[in-house]
Amino acid sequence: MIEILKISLIAYMFSALGEEGKIFHFYRRLICRLPEWLCRPMGGCFICFTGQVCLWYFIFTKPFNIVELLFFVSAGIFASMVWNKLYQWLKI
Repeated sequence: MIEILKISLIAYMFSALGEEGKIFHFYRRLICRLPEWLCRPMGGCFICFTGQVCLWYFIFTKPFNIVELLFFVSAGIFASMVWNKLYQWLKI
């Protein structure tokens, strides 16, 4: 469970730091030139990006079980949405 929180926080912050004036803005500008279906899971959308990171992390590190995979990805996306609310609340 702690693994999901760590992965979702890292994925969320990578996307959040792509905003205008932040350290990864150059990357956001670069991927936004791609079609939307490719841009979003590469960091253009924090939910899509977190889902992709959780999916591939689970596939490469865990024995495959479809129910656990769905839980892992869903929990990662939910945690990322919580991080977003917290970030928006703290960001005056």
